[in-house]
Amino acid sequence: MRHLVNFGLLFSFSALSVTGVLAYLRPFSITVTQIHIIAGFVTLVLVLMHMLARLPYFKNRISKGRQGASLRIQVILFGTVFGFLVYGSVSSIPPSSWLIDNSYEHRNSSQIVRSSSLVGFEEPAPHRKWIVRQSQDDNASGLSIYLSFQEELNPMPSISVWAESTIGSMIETLYLEQSLAYSEVPLWEDYKTQRSHILPLWRHRYTLLSGIKPSGEVDAVSGATESHRFALDPYLQAGKGNEFVICVEINAPNDPDKSFSDPLLGQPSLLYTCLVDVDSDEPYYLFDLTGHGGGDALETGNIQYDLDIIGSAKKMKDLFLVKLEK
Repeated sequence: MRHLVNFGLLFSFSALSVTGVLAYLRPFSITVTQIHIIAGFVTLVLVLMHMLARLPYFKNRISKGRQGASLRIQVILFGTVFGFLVYGSVSSIPPSSWLIDNSYEHRNSSQIVRSSSLVGFEEPAPHRKWIVRQSQDDNASGLSIYLSFQEELNPMPSISVWAESTIGSMIETLYLEQSLAYSEVPLWEDYKTQRSHILPLWRHRYTLLSGIKPSGEVDAVSGATESHRFALDPYLQAGKGNEFVICVEINAPNDPDKSFSDPLLGQPSLLYTCLVDVDSDEPYYLFDLTGHGGGDALETGNIQYDLDIIGSAKKMKDLFLVKLEK
């Protein structure tokens, strides 16, 4: 049993170390996180087994006169140093902050897009996605967005989902494909591609909201203002005549046609929208194809409405649906 615990600790600690380094140096990965959590749990169990097996040794060492006193001092010193490191990590003070400041997450914080903690995601099937936006107010409505694509679709398109006001100002990003959420130049079908070329309509509105251009520079003209509400919660309150628009932008790689010959970008992104009336008795809303992100949308973010030039990309969608959870 002792040898089993020792080798188990070797493998689990190795997995913890490798995944920890990857989490520090690379963008967030759910696979790396899952391995790290499992390895951490296994390590905890094995350490407890090791300590229980060595309990008489610890009791003997601590209870022995001068040696025990020396060991107790060492334990206290180690615990103090460890506690200081933990406190430094939480409080962002040196030396812990020096290490954190050089992590991928910190160095690329301006490029990373995360949804609110009130948003949850689920993929019940390979071509199905559920996006749920809860409300902080128990008396306000929640929001469920169901996206279903054609079964034969391969590869799946990149997706962004956001809410905007009826005058076209972004309120909140509800969902952004993980592969696009951590870099302005992500790998798209193994090719580095500008995020603003993949989902230009979302990216332009995100610039107006955040004030951060695709280049990483701060746009002094746009960005958050005190008069604009950037959380969806106020819009979900009933009895106030609230209306807002849910937008879904999708773009599949490698779908060129006679009008769009680029082998990677192919046909432009498509925008689907629906108007949500919080005070309506109807809880379900279907999305309509509104426009696309081709033409000058790459530079201006203006929706292009000439949908006749779009070919097979129109066939990606099966059913896009919003449900207002009252």
